[in-house]
Amino acid sequence: MNFGFDEEQISLGETIAQMLGDFPALTASDPAEARDASVWSALADLGLFSLLVPEAEGGVGLSLVDVALAVESLGGGLAPPSVVSTLIVTDLIVRFGTPAQKQAWLPRIAAGEARIALAVQEAGLGYDAADITTTVGGNGVTGRKILVGDAAEADMFVVLALVDGKPGLVVVDQNATGVALRPHQDIDPSSGYCELILESAGLADIAIIGHKDATEAVARLMDVGATLSAAMMMGIASRMLDTAVEYAKTRVQFGKPIGAFQAIKHRCADMAVAIEAGRSAVYYAFWAVTEDAPDRSRASSMAKAYCGDVGRQVCNEAIQIHGGMGFTWELGLHRFLRRNKVLEHGFGSQIWHYERVIGETIAARTAATAEHRRNAA
Repeated sequence: MNFGFDEEQISLGETIAQMLGDFPALTASDPAEARDASVWSALADLGLFSLLVPEAEGGVGLSLVDVALAVESLGGGLAPPSVVSTLIVTDLIVRFGTPAQKQAWLPRIAAGEARIALAVQEAGLGYDAADITTTVGGNGVTGRKILVGDAAEADMFVVLALVDGKPGLVVVDQNATGVALRPHQDIDPSSGYCELILESAGLADIAIIGHKDATEAVARLMDVGATLSAAMMMGIASRMLDTAVEYAKTRVQFGKPIGAFQAIKHRCADMAVAIEAGRSAVYYAFWAVTEDAPDRSRASSMAKAYCGDVGRQVCNEAIQIHGGMGFTWELGLHRFLRRNKVLEHGFGSQIWHYERVIGETIAARTAATAEHRRNAA
């Protein structure tokens, strides 16, 4: 069995990376200026948003595994957060949407006409969906969400809220009554994070995604979001490793490139090994969420927690290899570290995911032990 990616999947990832390279503003040294409105249109023209949409709704009908390398390239190119959040929501609508929801939203997504932002986290709360306070009532949805990426440019929001007392996902149009935004001041201004303020915000009749399977829809949101975030952090780490290696080849000290020194060689080798290990975790997580495997949650948590570590460490090491200039604003290496830091805390922090891995492992071991005892009896 071939566990590698095929030529089309590899080509898609390379094409996305090359295309994002045509937009130098994305990696500009000043994160406040690192935005380019034409990036979305270019990705839409490339057909990225149609890939996960079934053919019946005007898409290509690919799986998450097929876009794994593309998502990694989106991370390495510091693409706008709404690009990945739209892909996540596409997966949710395909799996849990009603026929009316699919007909209303999927053709727009495939054409690049619906930019979707995810509104999940709330101030002062953790990452457990059961802890949220945003609520859907008779007059609409009310609550406050923080760290909503690209909120000002979004056409709609998918909001994690209590529906009939249980966590669910609702779609809120940006132009609906009772919707307001407040920009955040954060370490990565290029992500366009805002607070989403909902005061009895109006909802359409088809606003609730997966009403009958609300719990599973929310769980899948966290798993898919964690997996795609991990892939983007591996894209960042790979980009930083390439930058560090290239610099080590050209920077001369004591009459030879610094890459010839053992200390630098070891650092680059350690980074490369860590990235390959992280990729293995990510690619398995992509398979697990695509196939809805029994260990889907554990696989996504393992990838998210480990890749957050790898991305941060590689960014720091790459900056160190560049010496004093690595810390300068003009070189721009801080941009990748900034983005990695915000990705670390999206869809569950490292601690939250490690705790979930432990909980899932103990539960699986307990179930296996009980099964063994039943069979022995």
